Amino acid sequence: MKISIIIPTFNRKEMLREVLHTLQNDHLSNSAADIEIIVADDCSTDGTYSMIEEEFPTVILVKGRGKSALLAKRSGIEASTGDYIVAMDDDALPKPGWIKEVIPALNRGEKLVQSKIVFRDLGQDELHDESPVYFRTGFKLNMYPYSVNNGGAKEQYLHNCQECGLFISRDVLSAIPLDDPNLAIDFGEAASFFIRVTKCGYKVFFQPTAVINHLGADWGGCKERDGKIAPKKKVTPYTTGMIHNFFIFARMYKPMRIPYMIGYYISAGIFLSIKQKKNCLPFFLKGIAGGLTAKIIPTNKYSWGSQ
Repeated sequence: MKISIIIPTFNRKEMLREVLHTLQNDHLSNSAADIEIIVADDCSTDGTYSMIEEEFPTVILVKGRGKSALLAKRSGIEASTGDYIVAMDDDALPKPGWIKEVIPALNRGEKLVQSKIVFRDLGQDELHDESPVYFRTGFKLNMYPYSVNNGGAKEQYLHNCQECGLFISRDVLSAIPLDDPNLAIDFGEAASFFIRVTKCGYKVFFQPTAVINHLGADWGGCKERDGKIAPKKKVTPYTTGMIHNFFIFARMYKPMRIPYMIGYYISAGIFLSIKQKKNCLPFFLKGIAGGLTAKIIPTNKYSWGSQ
């Protein structure tokens, strides 16, 4: 069995170095699988490319398009040769033995296996219970999935997934690509992928002993490339992209929610305009209009071996 680990990165050289050291140590201690590590560098300016060439000669380097983590990730996936592909964030640090923990599930034929993501940047710890606070399922009114995989110690099938730490069989990805070209920004990719794979009859298995600590670096990566920030803190063009994606999801899967969502986001734009003391409503209106009028196109199949 061969596993391809894909890491899109942008200007996080020091953190990426730590991630690569951890993954390589896992590689050396794991005889149950052949592992290739692919870094898709999205035109970093901090010396990331040179650092990998000098310090990690076995890592495969792919140049991204300088546009987004999503497109860089696609380039890495297309260059992969593994039976399973797993995407990692460049600020996500797996615990030692992470890969070894998923091998039994992969050997018995699970097509999608989700690691446990512990969001350290949100103050979470490694939880060991099945609290409904952490295992609610389904989608909110705005089509964003509830988090279900950052806590608990029970092996089970999930009702959504994270794109980080999700082991995906190559045959699944050949039919159902991870990325969705209908998304305006790198947000909601996991929700889109989960909906598409489950409609084809696949299930996502949760392996709670395979733990990844999400450190949440506040520099580089999608935060710098895409201006990622929560709308409650500051409304930016990223907010427009988020709303655009929510309406794309609604149009494709839950069109009856659209009238309620329009009212919800107009109200939110007015509320945040008052709270942030600036006119936030145009960001919301642009997102609504874009999501409702954008042409829905099919997901693009991967061009395996094109790199």
